[in-house]
Amino acid sequence: MLRRLVFSLFLNWVIAIAPALAQTLTQSQVRHVVCAEAVWCDITSQIGGSAVTTQAIVVSPQADPHDVMTSPAMARDIAKADIVIVNGAEYDEWALRLAATSRGAGRETLDVGRLTRASPDANPHLFDDLGVVEAFAHHMTAELIGNQPRKAPELMQRASAFDGAIERLRQRVVSVKSEVTAKRIVATEPVGGALFTALGLEVICPRFALAVMHHTEPAPRDLALVEGALETGQAAALIFNPAVTSPALNGLVDTARAHGVPVVPMSEMPMPGQHWQDWYEGRLTILKQALSVR
Repeated sequence: MLRRLVFSLFLNWVIAIAPALAQTLTQSQVRHVVCAEAVWCDITSQIGGSAVTTQAIVVSPQADPHDVMTSPAMARDIAKADIVIVNGAEYDEWALRLAATSRGAGRETLDVGRLTRASPDANPHLFDDLGVVEAFAHHMTAELIGNQPRKAPELMQRASAFDGAIERLRQRVVSVKSEVTAKRIVATEPVGGALFTALGLEVICPRFALAVMHHTEPAPRDLALVEGALETGQAAALIFNPAVTSPALNGLVDTARAHGVPVVPMSEMPMPGQHWQDWYEGRLTILKQALSVR
């Protein structure tokens, strides 16, 4: 793709001038990165290697990153960061508020939504979008090389490996799409939205999932619509976020199982220690398995 070609040419140029930069710049220290969500720290660590240390605030797949109770300890962690990474797109406003009120000399706040120019009505689960993750990875690579030019060869190698992982996922998406495209699903929350779009899946009544995400009561007509889709075989699967539960959502799970509709758990965070690309691949696999039986 043209974007990857331009990025590769840019990095080659940076590497070429890195020795000169290293002679004129004082070697920068390792950058300490604090992320609102573990997924962005994982990507940063994969790219940054020895150029970064990372610390994530939300790490558990059972946590709801939309709604975090902040603490003085979180503020202290952010104050120590050289770079604070937030998802943005109204996903983690609590983290933006913390970054704005926690003092830190020379600290940079990187808003992934702003970086990738996410539209105001974009699905805020930006880590589900391969293009967004690719743009974020390219930005971090360029920034770290600019800050630590002596490490340019290592950073370039890591960036290339991560680009390769994204390309393999793109090919996998194309393969799975050929088997599941145009199938209809019910989602209890819009996690996975960009992945569903890439696979050609249709979400029945997106209003329902949006209401759940915003912690508002879904309209009775929307609840009836998704219940009917599960009861009448219109839905090929129910996508369920285990971190967000309620009697109504648990009732949908029961309805799906009673009518033989596969229930696919889809969390908002990888398991601790799991790389983003392995998590993404696992979601593709479980979706393919669930949708192949309907």
